Amino acid sequence: MVEPNQREPIAKSPVSVILFAHALSTETADALKDWQAYLGVLGRPNEIILIQETRPEVAASDTPQTCRTILYDRATGFRDALNEAIRSAQNPLIVFCSCDRQYRPADLEELFKSIDQVDLVVGYRTGGQAPPWRVVLDIITVLFGRVVLGIPVGPRVCWLGSDGWGRRWIARWIFGVRVHDPECPLRVARRTIFQNIPIQSRGSFMQVEMLAKANHLTCLLAEAPVKWTPPAAETADAIPFGEDAWTIFREPDFGDAAVPHLAPAESPPPAPSPSNS
Repeated sequence: MVEPNQREPIAKSPVSVILFAHALSTETADALKDWQAYLGVLGRPNEIILIQETRPEVAASDTPQTCRTILYDRATGFRDALNEAIRSAQNPLIVFCSCDRQYRPADLEELFKSIDQVDLVVGYRTGGQAPPWRVVLDIITVLFGRVVLGIPVGPRVCWLGSDGWGRRWIARWIFGVRVHDPECPLRVARRTIFQNIPIQSRGSFMQVEMLAKANHLTCLLAEAPVKWTPPAAETADAIPFGEDAWTIFREPDFGDAAVPHLAPAESPPPAPSPSNS
């Protein structure tokens, strides 16, 4: 594994932004304008790749002329579209986010601050007041960790509510993803890590899969706080979270990393030539 101080500085490199748009979203066009404005101020080569959901019951919207669009059918999921977007990305930094106004493009600055030392930086949604029962449980956990186990437990940095607690539990204890907010879609990564991280998930488990595979391959991960505006209405997933999780748990695909390679110094010696005697 490459040590943090040996990683090539990349924070100021050109960036490819991959955005996910739901067919029913009314904010896609405005969110695209927000990203285009931010990238214009950022002042570096960039591109936007829009992964656009389609549904039979929804009329197709006009494809924006300012970005490249890859369509996918909601019923089959976005796996192929996402892998195509990653493979075709032209720049060394890849940003991922939903194409709505839940997240602010300017919060990428916080993620860029850490990317030189690591391989992938994921945001975590700040704010939210934990209910009294959770506050009491946190206090008990902190005291138990310090007094009984001798392990310092940091304060809670965000409260995402009870919704999704089961998914976050699976991410942490089944797949070893120990970040505050494994489902936050705002993240930035070095493009090179995806040589060994083909996406298998067709739905929302993709957020966890990406982190779990990067962690398994000893990539370094970091976190950064981001602002979050909850959507007016939640969008139901066509592909169940658990279905993809079970597939990745049973048969994870790491691309070329699954095939052993010998380093040049470890190459086997040439076979001896046959004797003429």
